[in-house]
Amino acid sequence: MRIRQTIGFGILLTAALAGAGCGSKPTYPKEHLVESIQGLLIEQQLNASVRLVDQTLAVHIHHPDLLIQSGTQAELGPAFDEVARTVIGDILHRVLLSTDADIRFYLLLMSDPNAPGLYLTIIRYVDDIKRANVNMIDVPEMLARTVFEWNYIGTSSLSLEQYIPRGIRLEEFLSLQLAKRLQQTLAERLQTDGAANVGKFVGTYQNGEFALVLDVTPAKSDRPLDEAMMREVFDTATGVVAKVLSGYRFESFDTVRLIHPISGRNIVFHKASLKSFQ
Repeated sequence: MRIRQTIGFGILLTAALAGAGCGSKPTYPKEHLVESIQGLLIEQQLNASVRLVDQTLAVHIHHPDLLIQSGTQAELGPAFDEVARTVIGDILHRVLLSTDADIRFYLLLMSDPNAPGLYLTIIRYVDDIKRANVNMIDVPEMLARTVFEWNYIGTSSLSLEQYIPRGIRLEEFLSLQLAKRLQQTLAERLQTDGAANVGKFVGTYQNGEFALVLDVTPAKSDRPLDEAMMREVFDTATGVVAKVLSGYRFESFDTVRLIHPISGRNIVFHKASLKSFQ
């Protein structure tokens, strides 16, 4: 399924940071966190479910006109900006900055009764929200640290319990974020000039290794990517990975593997060698 990106998405999420704030006492005690959020969502007449699993707060919003599906095309619906601004800025960020609950991530799952099987997921690291709230992270960087995932599972429905059976771990979040950042960065560098086509990148973490699949193909199918282009792909990807992992001060890994399936190339960097790319 092809996804049409909209400029309103970025504008919405920058605005969501503006309403965040916190006080000296927890306005939303951890003992009643789920009920508090559920109550705030009900006040906004939103069909929602809330789940706390490990250190991840998960919220599912099922609302008309959030998402639009037309054949193989999917995009944000006319109600998306208002609903997401309310849920993210007015409720989730405000609550998470005013609670004593030890929450590391929030996951917002959005679906539309008129687009069955289509889901949009937004994931954020709560420490990023706190840093943005005191201007330690600017708006562009906060957006870059936010994971957005579109999924289409056919006509079947998906419950919050099925979607997130356990809490999100930092290494999983970083693998998703790295894939998104690499895809966007290389698309801006290569696809804009028509030098290459950039597809969906995939990131995973297993046994101490980040594995990142780079879907970069030649603009002309009868010509392979030349050596200079391959070097640019791997050099750019390595620099982005080094910067992101350094920014999070994440050290719980051994290697990073960059995979280019079209050429069959794999490049493995050990943790120590990444420091020269920061």
